[in-house]
Amino acid sequence: AKKELHVLFNEQGFSDYMVVYLRLLTSGQLQKDQDFFSCFIEGNRTVADFCHQEVEPMYKESDHIHIIAACAALRAGVRVIYMDRGTGRSCTEHDLPEGCTPTVHLLYRPGHYDILYP
Repeated sequence: AKKELHVLFNEQGFSDYMVVYLRLLTSGQLQKDQDFFSCFIEGNRTVADFCHQEVEPMYKESDHIHIIAACAALRAGVRVIYMDRGTGRSCTEHDLPEGCTPTVHLLYRPGHYDILYP
């Protein structure tokens, strides 16, 4: 089953459908909880405008607000590991929502998240 999933998720057509689905799910959660998320959106945009411009289109970079909304929509705990760009080898971890037991682990590089398999 693992091999089949790996092949399926690396097939461009299927992968794009999954990304679109997750983007729309995230957009829906942002708009559902717009009272909470509106204070995190810059540029005098409404939550709906932000979703149409930054969340729903393919090939747009994701940010922290996207992950928070996706976690809420999927009811999944996520650990995001941020690599420090300094000279050391330190990483910073954040669990979303705070205090959760993460079931998904992500490595964040500016504008991009990679799935980690612990």
